[in-house]
Amino acid sequence: MNRVKTGIYGLDNLLEGGFPNPSSILLTGPAGAGKSIFSLQYFYNGVKLYNEPGFMVGIESYENDYQWYAERFNWDLTDLQKKNKLIFSSYDPIEFSKFELRTLHSEIILQLNKVIDQIGAKRIVFDSITPLAQAINDKSKFRTLLYYISRSLKKKGCTTLFVTERAHDSPGLTEYGIEPFVLDGVVDLSFTPGKDSLNQTLMVRKMVATQFPMAKYLIDISEKKGMQLATAGI
Repeated sequence: MNRVKTGIYGLDNLLEGGFPNPSSILLTGPAGAGKSIFSLQYFYNGVKLYNEPGFMVGIESYENDYQWYAERFNWDLTDLQKKNKLIFSSYDPIEFSKFELRTLHSEIILQLNKVIDQIGAKRIVFDSITPLAQAINDKSKFRTLLYYISRSLKKKGCTTLFVTERAHDSPGLTEYGIEPFVLDGVVDLSFTPGKDSLNQTLMVRKMVATQFPMAKYLIDISEKKGMQLATAGI
């Protein structure tokens, strides 16, 4: 099996070298848990370290948001965009209501395939799919759409990160509870109470055809190295 390295220190060692390629991975967590940093680091490292161009689809998010993170960690996104190695795009969830579900399938896949073919994209990030689920407001239809997008991207040889949101006090991994069953892997970012504060943690909940420890790992985020994992679980 081929593996896609995340470039996040400590994580690839847990996953026998990285995410299976091609695959679709769910990244879930509450606000402030580090989802945007994880996504952008995976996206940026793809080009910078492994020569794998990427396409990031922002839903209720904008390119400026990522630029601010990039400046914080000294990641030169602008130069890679000029070289046509990274592409950002954004969707307004309000527009989704104008499409029938079958048309929405076609519109999203059409744009994805166009960009993938244009730059040879290998890494795709959807940040986040929660507004899409809320706009559709039907679990069955959302599950079908998610499966359709995931299948189409795997056929193109892409490894995709689907980001989803959940409340801090949510009992489940996602709001709708169906994404972990549709996708190939689940990475859960959360908060764990420490002595005097909350600690950011990461736990791999699922990864197809991969042996991994079922343990939480402390996350350290620094301006020099971005996100990295502690060496031992907690």
